[in-house]
Amino acid sequence: MRGLVFALVLVQCIMSAAVVVDAAEYTLGIFGNANMDSTIDEQDVSYVKGIIDGTNPITELADANQDGMIDEGDVEQIQRITNGTESYIILKTFTIYDKAKIVRVPMPISKIVILNLASAEAIRCLNAGDMVIGVGTSVVEGANKEFFSDLSDRPTVGKWSEPDVESIIRLRPNVVIADLRFPDTELLEDKLNASGIAVLRMGFTYPDYYQSEMMALGYILNRKSEARDLIDFAYRYVDLIEGRIASVPADVRPRVYAIYSPSDLWKTGSNGSIVDMLCGLAGGRNIAHDLKGGTGGMYPTVDPEWVIKENPEIIFTWSSPGGYTVSNDTEMMNVWNSIVKSPELSQVSAVKNNRVYLLTTEITSRPRWFVGLAYLAKWFYPDNFKDLDPEAIHKEYLEKYQKVRYQGVFTYPA
Repeated sequence: MRGLVFALVLVQCIMSAAVVVDAAEYTLGIFGNANMDSTIDEQDVSYVKGIIDGTNPITELADANQDGMIDEGDVEQIQRITNGTESYIILKTFTIYDKAKIVRVPMPISKIVILNLASAEAIRCLNAGDMVIGVGTSVVEGANKEFFSDLSDRPTVGKWSEPDVESIIRLRPNVVIADLRFPDTELLEDKLNASGIAVLRMGFTYPDYYQSEMMALGYILNRKSEARDLIDFAYRYVDLIEGRIASVPADVRPRVYAIYSPSDLWKTGSNGSIVDMLCGLAGGRNIAHDLKGGTGGMYPTVDPEWVIKENPEIIFTWSSPGGYTVSNDTEMMNVWNSIVKSPELSQVSAVKNNRVYLLTTEITSRPRWFVGLAYLAKWFYPDNFKDLDPEAIHKEYLEKYQKVRYQGVFTYPA
C-alpha cells in the first residue's frame, strides 16, 4: 500500500503541535501496558487481574498476547516482559494515512539492520551499536561516514529509501528499523513477510512521539535504563522551555514562518509536521499551521504574497546546509543572505528586524531535535532564556550519547 507509514507512538491520534506532553505523561505503546502509563511492571499485572475480576475497565493495551481475550495468558505475558523472559513483544503502531497496525517482534533481539540516519543515531543513544549487522548506504557515505565511524565496517543493504531486500535476508537480522515514510511497504514489509524478519517504522524525530518510541526501543533491545536516561536528559530541557513560556498569552506569541529548504523559500510545514511541533513547543505561532498540502498534507507550498500579508516576526529554515563535518559557516551565511535579500521576504518584519535563523536537519530531524528546540526557544524569547545554552546541551548529547567529540556548524547566526 503506497504511502503507508508506521511509527511507535502514544496511543492517540496526531495532536496539535501546540500541545506539550510532560516527560512523565506518555503511553508506552506495547501490549501489556494495561494501565496505559510509561512502563510495564507489576502494576499492569494487578490492573489486568482487576479487569478479569470486573473491577477495572478494559484498556487498549491490556490484551498482552493479542488473542482477543483478557485472561491469565495476558498476566503471564506481562510477567514475562517484566522479568525479561518474553519470547515476543507486540507493539501498537499507527499510520498517518491509515488505521492502526500491530507489529509482533520476536525476542530477544541480537541482530539489527538499520536503514536510515535517525535510526542509526537512536541505536547509538541506547549503546546498542554492537547489535547492528547491516546499514543503509547513507549511514556510511559522505559526511555521515565520519559521524558514524563505528558503523562504517558494517555491510550495506542499499539505500534507505530503496533497500536491497535480498541482502537483508542474507544477513538474517531479527528486525529491520526503517524510516516512517520510505521505502513503501511493497518494497520492504511485503517482500519480508515470509522471512520472519520484523520491520519497525520509527521516526525518533517527532516531539509528540519521541518518548514512546525511545522507550519501546529500550524494551526491544533490553536497553530500558539507557532509554530512560536519554528521555530524562531531553525532557529536562523540554519541560524547562514549556514551563517558562506557559504564561505567555497565545495572542502575543511570535508569528513564525518556517522554510522547508533553502532551495524552495515557499515550501513550509503545517500541523503534524516536525517543524510545526517544534515551533509550537518553542512558543511560536506557525503562520502555516492550518494549511494543507504536500506530503501527508503537512508540507504545503504557499504564495509569496500570502507570506507578505501574514508578515511573520521570525523566519527560520530547519534544513540548512552545515553539519558535523563542516568547519565554517560560509555556506550557511550565503543561504541566510539569499533569504533576507529575497524581494518578497525583505518586506516582512522578520527580515527588517534581523530575526532570520538557520538550523540543520541534524538538530531538528534527528533524535537530538530537542537541541534545535532549545535554539528556537532562545531565538523566540531571548529575555526568557538568557541562561539556556543550546550549544552546551548539544555538546553533552554528542559526547555522552553518541560517544563523539563536539564539532561542526549547526546554526546561523551562531
